[in-house]
Amino acid sequence: MEQLLQAGLNVTAIGMGVVFVLLTLLVGIIRGMSALSRRLEAAFPTATVSARPATPANPNQELVGIISAAVAAHRRKRR
Repeated sequence: MEQLLQAGLNVTAIGMGVVFVLLTLLVGIIRGMSALSRRLEAAFPTATVSARPATPANPNQELVGIISAAVAAHRRKRR
């Protein structure tokens, strides 16, 4: 019984060690990619993008009316 417990503890310790090493490696890779990204952004600046999405200046009023009527009819049906 003692051998089985010892084997279980060995497998647990090895598994936890492997996970710790891989997670530490992953953190290092992500930090390296972040540093590389910052350097590339400084070397090759991109054009600024407008924060407002492009919307049509005059939406189709007839379509808006049709959609509003459909939503109102659906809401009346649900009650």
